Amino acid sequence: MLPTTQSGRQFLAGAALIALTAAAGFSVRGKAAPYVPDAPAYRQKGPKDAPIVIAEYSDFQCPACKAAVEPLHTIQKLFPGKIRVIFKHFPWDFHPWAKDAAIAAECAGKEDAFWAFHDLLYNKQWIWAQEKEHKEIINIFSSFATGAGLNEEKFRKCLKDPAIAQSVEAEFSEAKSNFVGSTPTFLINGKRFVGALQLRTLGLNHIENELKK
Repeated sequence: MLPTTQSGRQFLAGAALIALTAAAGFSVRGKAAPYVPDAPAYRQKGPKDAPIVIAEYSDFQCPACKAAVEPLHTIQKLFPGKIRVIFKHFPWDFHPWAKDAAIAAECAGKEDAFWAFHDLLYNKQWIWAQEKEHKEIINIFSSFATGAGLNEEKFRKCLKDPAIAQSVEAEFSEAKSNFVGSTPTFLINGKRFVGALQLRTLGLNHIENELKK
């Protein structure tokens, strides 16, 4: 039965408008595409059709990120052919050389040596992370590049390319806009896990459950 008074009709009209607005908002949110991390092919490893996709947001100067390297390798070995890893740059401003390391890794990646350089950066983090001079950092990273079989002159030139720095900055901004707020963060088939401990416990359980589906 409709209200007979003017105030009653106004109230009903207002309520209907609020409900319609809420429904429209829900519809828009429902149609929003889920966040699916991506990266250049050289920062991905594992089968393209792997049932488990792990996007790792990491900072090369972050000790906690270094601690997560081994658990992630272990998970890949536990489920051969089932895991695809996507590395995402998230270099914190308070780590003075993190962005330089990300840029260096990108330059290595463009020469198909990203993962070799990735391992060098983490394995020798205790050396380069303590440096005070930018010039020395460049020398260290250049020696890593040489050790990975890259041309040092070409590598040093790449380090100065502003487009590389911009791509790292864009990836950092992308992650923050999608609520990544700590490193390392792992999205395992879209579900978030933070740190090495969560990766090797809750994350591992999630992978096992996903593979049972």
